Amino acid sequence: MTSSQTPDRARAIARFRWVGLYVPVALFALIALVQTVLLPAMPDPAATHWGLAGGPDGFGPAWTFPLMTLLLGGGVTALIAGITLAGIASPNRPISYRFIAAVIWWEVGLLGIGLSSTFFAQLGLDDARDAGSATWGLGAGFLFGFVLGAIAWRLSIEVPGEDEAVAPEPVALSSGERAVWLRTVTMARSGWIVLGALLGIVLVVGIVTLALDVAHLGAPSAGTWITFGSLIVVSFLVGTGCVARVRVDEKGLLVRAPVGWPRVRIPRAEIRSAEVVFVSPMAEYGGWGWRYGTGSGWGAVLRAGDALRVTRTNGKVFTVTVDDAGTAAGLLVAMDRRTGER
Repeated sequence: MTSSQTPDRARAIARFRWVGLYVPVALFALIALVQTVLLPAMPDPAATHWGLAGGPDGFGPAWTFPLMTLLLGGGVTALIAGITLAGIASPNRPISYRFIAAVIWWEVGLLGIGLSSTFFAQLGLDDARDAGSATWGLGAGFLFGFVLGAIAWRLSIEVPGEDEAVAPEPVALSSGERAVWLRTVTMARSGWIVLGALLGIVLVVGIVTLALDVAHLGAPSAGTWITFGSLIVVSFLVGTGCVARVRVDEKGLLVRAPVGWPRVRIPRAEIRSAEVVFVSPMAEYGGWGWRYGTGSGWGAVLRAGDALRVTRTNGKVFTVTVDDAGTAAGLLVAMDRRTGER
């Protein structure tokens, strides 16, 4: 790392602490405080969930709103930003501060406006069923989140790390010799903890909603069933992306989940180069799994460490974190050289 990078990187980290952690968490705390102060003006019970038809279909204590604002908004923000800051393993690794800050502020817009709109729509009402539709608030939060994300992107500082890609040593192959390289990689413990925490937050929200529905309606609402159904679907998708099987042979590179999807095949004729790089999932891709990172392209990033990075002839990049990545890259280089000698 050069001396000129040291203060720049320190400044980028300090800026991210404010843009991606302190300010958004403080904003959620402020929203929760305002909601707490205005609780006496809320109907009892208050509407806590809206169905597909647009109207309220779940009810509970008004204090659910400040609780959800702190748990969902502040909790998720602190988790994403905290893991990002804790995952800065080396001062010369590329970290997409802008990308992560933009994601955090999109979440601020979605949850902040979404939760606030449903709360303020009930102030002064005698019956929470008169609150009307919540679609406009969620839609506004979704769109305004992109505006906030763009602002956070501009306010953040991006400091590229030094290029530490390693050119592989070609594997020795004789004429006509066939070779196959196989590996299976599983998600690191840190990834399981983060994804488990996020799913746990959603599960807690679902359980609280279920308890409130049973207490006030006598049965789960349609919204509660949708919440648990969505949790099952998301859990399945997370499960399919926590293991990847990697194959390098005469056909090129194949990376797939055990169930067959997601799946990426890059024919050898489309591979321009193969190299070994160090990857930090949270810092470069915003998390673990099948991800996209600004400047890093698509990848199956399941842990921190060495990874095989393949650049296609069209310039697109694909990365997979896997043990013995040097051998995989060396085999691709050797096969390409042997083809060129024919």
